Amino acid sequence: MNLYADVVRYPDLFMNIFRRELHGKYRGSILGLFWTLINPLALMAVYTFVFSILLEAFDVEHYPLFILSGLVTWFFFQSAVQMACSSLFGQPSLVKQVRFPRHLLPLAVVATNVVTLGAMLAVVVAVNLIFIPETRSTFWAAFPLLVPLVALASGLAVVFSYVAVVYRDVEHLLLTIFLPWFFLTPVFYNFDRVPGLNDRPGLTSILYWGNFVSPFVRSIRDPLFYGRWPRFVDVIYMILVGAAALAVGVLVARRMDDQVATHL
Repeated sequence: MNLYADVVRYPDLFMNIFRRELHGKYRGSILGLFWTLINPLALMAVYTFVFSILLEAFDVEHYPLFILSGLVTWFFFQSAVQMACSSLFGQPSLVKQVRFPRHLLPLAVVATNVVTLGAMLAVVVAVNLIFIPETRSTFWAAFPLLVPLVALASGLAVVFSYVAVVYRDVEHLLLTIFLPWFFLTPVFYNFDRVPGLNDRPGLTSILYWGNFVSPFVRSIRDPLFYGRWPRFVDVIYMILVGAAALAVGVLVARRMDDQVATHL
């Protein structure tokens, strides 16, 4: 895992890249960081209207907060991985002309999304504490769960950033799969509330465990929205998945690092 230790081994370099990515993300934007909140709020309003009011499919108390508590995880994961995908081939002059740990570029992208994650989480926690008193004793349990979430995003960010240099179709593939992936992830619903899955426990298990983002969404939502502790099995799963993503990122970076400059 020395690859990720480069973040602290080259702190000045990483912070310079991080500041550039953060500034570039909101450069020319009037609202800046507030866009982090506007996007999930807009989705929350749409899904609340469609599924809770129009279709009356989900009768969940504080349903808008239920959605927001799930969007915290999904927005960070999707944004970090999708933005990191182009972090290498999007800067050919820097990558080709300067010799430095290239994996710091996708990791800096993840770090900028950690900032937006913190902003979203601060709003969600504050609102939930007001309207859902049960969360006042459990909300803090969501914070340690962000560690394996960031590990998952970091590992996949490194993987896709390197692979996309050689295979540019990867960027378009991610854009294609993220939408169906979102709907298969229990962000605006719970599997136990979906009528078609009530008598299909096998299918439910496949959809839940086969989609490695689902346990992250549920575990972080449990203390934030339900006021209950995350399940032990989910936490272990998250740690294993996060560690596996980091390991795969190391393998891919080491194997493909010499190919990056020749493909740009």
